[in-house]
Amino acid sequence: MSLLATHLEQISLSTKSITELEFPPPKIFSNALLKDHEITTLIRDTEPHERALFTLDRSAVDRSRQQKASRLGPALQASKTTPPATHPMKQSAVTRLLGNDMLQEIRQATNRHGGVNVEVLLRGAEKLCNVYTVAGAAEKIRALRNRYQEVAPSISALEEKVLKQQSVLERRNKGGQYEDEEVENAMDAEPSNTGGASTFTEEDFHHEEEEIRDLEARKKSLEDRVSGIERDLGGLLR
Repeated sequence: MSLLATHLEQISLSTKSITELEFPPPKIFSNALLKDHEITTLIRDTEPHERALFTLDRSAVDRSRQQKASRLGPALQASKTTPPATHPMKQSAVTRLLGNDMLQEIRQATNRHGGVNVEVLLRGAEKLCNVYTVAGAAEKIRALRNRYQEVAPSISALEEKVLKQQSVLERRNKGGQYEDEEVENAMDAEPSNTGGASTFTEEDFHHEEEEIRDLEARKKSLEDRVSGIERDLGGLLR
């Protein structure tokens, strides 16, 4: 009994010393192993924008098929003559997030106007920023939208004014009987206060040309600003 008591005393001292040891608190992996978790809290399905980040390497798949065919030997020679099944191309992350409707809208706007629809691009950029947060992107999109709203009406008005001025200038340059009759009719319709002098002088002609050149310069400046907006949007979408 004395020998057993000695062993029991030794065991008691050992357990006491073990309980006094300091161990680090359990971490995530230890908790996952030791605690009883619901499987749904540990495993979940990927979101669409997460799946779009991973693409299948087509070259690796082709190499794997070639290696498999070479191992199997001539047994697959007959099957090689059949055309391979076509696989739909995997869409990029941007394409998946924007959706087919918005992409179709961008294509239609490009075909209709001969350029990019800035408003559609801005909405697409906002949609991307809702998923992938970019510092300062929301403020930049708002600034670009305000800038575009200021510039777009001016371009339309200037284009219309340039067309009118060009048509007037073309009629002045053509000359001929039609213009002479038009000038005579205008002179007959309006009372003359200048003693029959011409209502359109050389100075007026040069003034019209200068005004047209000024309008064209302003139009080009506004178009450059719109092009800058489109480049900025392209940078956001990339």
